[in-house]
Amino acid sequence: MKVAVIQTASLPYEKAKINYFLSILRSKGVKLVLIPEYVLNLFFKNLENSPLSFIKKQSENQIKLFKKLSRSFNLTIVAPVVVVEKEKPYKVFIKFSPKSVRFYYQQIFIPYSHWNEKKFFETKKNKPLIFKIENFHIGVLPGFETHFSEFWDYFRNKRIDLVLVPSVSTFDTKERWRKVLSTQAFLNNCYILRANRIGNYEDWEFYGDSFLVSPNGNILQHLNKKEELLIVDLNIKVVKKAKKEWGFGSLRKNLEF
Repeated sequence: MKVAVIQTASLPYEKAKINYFLSILRSKGVKLVLIPEYVLNLFFKNLENSPLSFIKKQSENQIKLFKKLSRSFNLTIVAPVVVVEKEKPYKVFIKFSPKSVRFYYQQIFIPYSHWNEKKFFETKKNKPLIFKIENFHIGVLPGFETHFSEFWDYFRNKRIDLVLVPSVSTFDTKERWRKVLSTQAFLNNCYILRANRIGNYEDWEFYGDSFLVSPNGNILQHLNKKEELLIVDLNIKVVKKAKKEWGFGSLRKNLEF
């Protein structure tokens, strides 16, 4: 199965560019497209000072557009969008497919003084987003939530083959993200496809480095920090072989405390 990342900066009004990217991906036989965080909206530091009415209108337009694009290009698209419901903002990860739309509401947020999503966003309990394309069982995990083992336990119990990680990473974190996601790919014997934003907010640089990790924990392909497409071929036999060879799943069943 062919899947892809659109590594780009914030594109809240760039309909022509999104159409251009998707037309290329469809011509390459791609089935699934992943978009980084804060691409269909402005970056968080801009949004937190924006009226909720502006955010709501922008996001409603984007959701309407991507429903149409998914049908037009016959693609499944996973994209983070900030939605406003009953005058409250939520950070939502949406799966657009030609026949349906599904939401996952992020539950754990960055709480730091320089970047406090926890203070801004509302939360609601919901199960992680899981779906199937061809023979692949796929899960979606927001970048910050990758730090919490409960999500990985959930995906492992659901026998997920591919985890999609939209992110918005900056500062000196490139190597840490590579280590964290490579380790999780190996421990869970699944592919991980990470999509990271590019561009700048004041002196903050979003450095890209979108990549694919194999079920054995090896980074197979990656981008630099330019606007690019990452198109990768995934093989379900590689996942099954890794799970069988390492046997972590069956060994866990024997644990007693």
